[in-house]
Amino acid sequence: MTTAESIIEFFKTPEINQLLQNKFAFYFLHFSAVTLLNVMSYSYIGVKFYKVLCYSKMTFDWLPMINPYIWPFSFFSVLTTPYFQLWRKILPAIQFENSSMDVSGILALEALNSLIYFCVRFTNFLVLILVEIEETIHLS
Repeated sequence: MTTAESIIEFFKTPEINQLLQNKFAFYFLHFSAVTLLNVMSYSYIGVKFYKVLCYSKMTFDWLPMINPYIWPFSFFSVLTTPYFQLWRKILPAIQFENSSMDVSGILALEALNSLIYFCVRFTNFLVLILVEIEETIHLS
């Protein structure tokens, strides 16, 4: 059963139908879903922007001719260093015989990708709920 089918079945249950007969509860549910949809949409945009900042900082760290301590490039470092430090505490550098490799940055970027994925999935879920609510409003 797909998510859309399960939402449709959820709205057809007698308990939910009885609850939705109350117009106030119905419109409150609609308002809450729209508000959550807006919050998730803005969260998605914010996380995507932060992901670009993190990718830029990692790219600038690899380029030897860019000084990360001067103005245009220090902006990326100031904004993203706390996030990368958090992931360095969770996953310290892997030690080899004469060197070490820091993979916490890759894990940090993948965490941002996962957060973006869940924002998209939850937004799609909210859109399905809104479609069902609006169809029910028009039918009653």
